[in-house]
Amino acid sequence: MSGRSAVPVVAFVGRSGSGKTTLLCSVVRILVAKGIRVAAVKHAHKGFEIDYPGKDSMRLREAGANPVLLLSPTRRAWIEEAASPAEPDLREAIASLARSPIDLLLVEGFRAEGVPKIELFLPSLGQLFCGRDPDLLAVASEGGVSLPDVPLSFDRNDAEGVAALILQACGLIARSKDRGAGSPPRAKGPLSLKEARRMLGEAMAPDRVEAVEEVSLSQSVGRILATDLISPVDLPSAPTAAMDGYATRAAPLGEEGREFSVAGTSAAGSPFFGTLPEGSCVRIFTGALLPEGTDLVIPQEEVVLQGKKVLLPGARCAGENVRLKGESFARGQGLLSAGTRIGARTLALLAAIGREKIPVRRRLRLGLLCTGKELRAVGESLGHGDVYDSNRVFLSAALSDLGVDLTDGGIVDDDPEILEERLDRLAEQVDLLVTTGGVSVGEGDYVGKLLAERNAVVFRQIAVKPGRPFLFARWRGRPLFGLPGTPAAVFVLFYDLIRPLLGQCMGESPLRERMRLPVLSRLHKRAGRTEYWAGRLVAGSWGEPAFCPVSRADGAGLLPAASADLLALLPEESEWVEVGERVETIFLPQ
Repeated sequence: MSGRSAVPVVAFVGRSGSGKTTLLCSVVRILVAKGIRVAAVKHAHKGFEIDYPGKDSMRLREAGANPVLLLSPTRRAWIEEAASPAEPDLREAIASLARSPIDLLLVEGFRAEGVPKIELFLPSLGQLFCGRDPDLLAVASEGGVSLPDVPLSFDRNDAEGVAALILQACGLIARSKDRGAGSPPRAKGPLSLKEARRMLGEAMAPDRVEAVEEVSLSQSVGRILATDLISPVDLPSAPTAAMDGYATRAAPLGEEGREFSVAGTSAAGSPFFGTLPEGSCVRIFTGALLPEGTDLVIPQEEVVLQGKKVLLPGARCAGENVRLKGESFARGQGLLSAGTRIGARTLALLAAIGREKIPVRRRLRLGLLCTGKELRAVGESLGHGDVYDSNRVFLSAALSDLGVDLTDGGIVDDDPEILEERLDRLAEQVDLLVTTGGVSVGEGDYVGKLLAERNAVVFRQIAVKPGRPFLFARWRGRPLFGLPGTPAAVFVLFYDLIRPLLGQCMGESPLRERMRLPVLSRLHKRAGRTEYWAGRLVAGSWGEPAFCPVSRADGAGLLPAASADLLALLPEESEWVEVGERVETIFLPQ
């Protein structure tokens, strides 16, 4: 592209599947939060459609109108059919944005244009596109691997680092600190829980574990199934008896029944072989193969023994008390979907089809670090003002139940240098970091201070109780959850936010562990924040499942949490939750 645009332009390029859009979206959110007005252009190699049949705009286009402009008080769209197929012109796109009040244009694609570029690179997808391009600013790859002749290398999850590079390269640092007219307002105060969930879900999308490994059946418990599983067999493999009795054919019985001789016995693992003589039946036991020539089983309770013969009742239909071939599941039938967490019941199903090796997602590697000079490990003596580190014990157990590969970084004192060294060491070994303590805005909150100084914080504080000082950041490209030191906050934030996000990263299907239940007590809270209450699942006045708080004085403390099986989320906008009002609840594991 000859000449330079008055508005800075940076292109994100790379092969399909390298993660361009994911990184670009993360960078846009960071820049917008800093007051930068960002526009985006997406290069689509194939035709696309944003309209749908029956809509007025589509009807106008079908009638021949070109272009069609849609206008509303909050949004506008321009839909134009190209006169003839041709590669999109970036200069035309920039010119069309001339009247828009923007500070920066980020482009996905257009690698041949002479604009600054950041290339997303995965070796498994092929070579670098722009390795010798003089406009290449940096390469973002898995793990931030250094490449020869590349100016800068980033981890492809390090959106903060990429955003800082763009600000510097485009001379927008001053503008980002002093927002001009028309810039979006910065968020004031803590995020709502709904907004925090949305941001975390989007921010964590690139961190999903894609690697697959095969493990033995016995080692697959607690792992996440990586692929859909289809049955290679019929179960049962042939018709079998559903109960103990006598196997015969329905036709010879007639309406009144008749006397039969017993030709032999069929038991599970010891079937009856041979041809069944006329006027005879076979003694059969549950699970045994149905002898050839028989089509039903008469329960032994309905049979009369007459010496060496038996009297079988009549008026019977073929198929009674018989499990047909493939009745449980048939060859080629889907059994389990990718994303299923393997437990005892699914393990039994896998054994029933003879599956020895199971394809599962690689374990998520997680580093845990607890901070605070007052913390002591269980077994150590307590000094004045010291406390046992219950957070570390709880998180270690909860994370182990979840099936992560946990690296315990232990307890670190409130020392910024030691803290930084420990975080660096952990980040080299794991996919994700969790810390406890030091995330508020006080003088001694060194975790929050360190992350803020390194420009690593994505957001800080959410409007909940307990758990307001929750922090989400990126450290050396790794996601970092900064939990408060209060045990009640650690408990509620783990089950409401961190547990579902870790499941998402491991490829687990969304859990059905939430339900809206009526409350049995009138509960008071402060409007403007979500409040967590621990409680029990009980029967309401009509026998319906309901929520009963464990304690009215300590909503989610250590003691209520230990005896609770539910966690209720009292809605942000309410000041009172009335008896019978339904609230969101989370079912807690034992």
